Amino acid sequence: MQKYKTEYWSVNVPTLWGAEHADGSDILYDKAGVGELVFSTIFQTDGITDEQLEELASEHIDADAVFEDVNPGDFSGFAVSYLKGEEYWSEWFLRTDNCLLFISYNCDEGNEEVDEDVVESILESLEEVSK
Repeated sequence: MQKYKTEYWSVNVPTLWGAEHADGSDILYDKAGVGELVFSTIFQTDGITDEQLEELASEHIDADAVFEDVNPGDFSGFAVSYLKGEEYWSEWFLRTDNCLLFISYNCDEGNEEVDEDVVESILESLEEVSK
């Protein structure tokens, strides 16, 4: 297991997964090609609010999606899962005092359970990098 660290957060990356920074996002991917986690980060010295999380998730809120409260690692927020076309999606809207993370995971429909435990362990290892 290796540690993937950005300026604002870090996670443990399992041996059979890779990690890279591309197009302004951090991507962790199953090397077997099943799915990938994409992390988008916003850091604000004046703080992150619950309202900002809700604004980011407004598309799902407006669609009456069912959200689950989550507290992975040093972060807290909510998550939603859904099918879109033939793809399964999970999205997390997370925050600490100054860091907002939007994380998405997607894979082909029917494969959602393949990476479920691994994705959960990655998110549970989520740590805020002290500023």
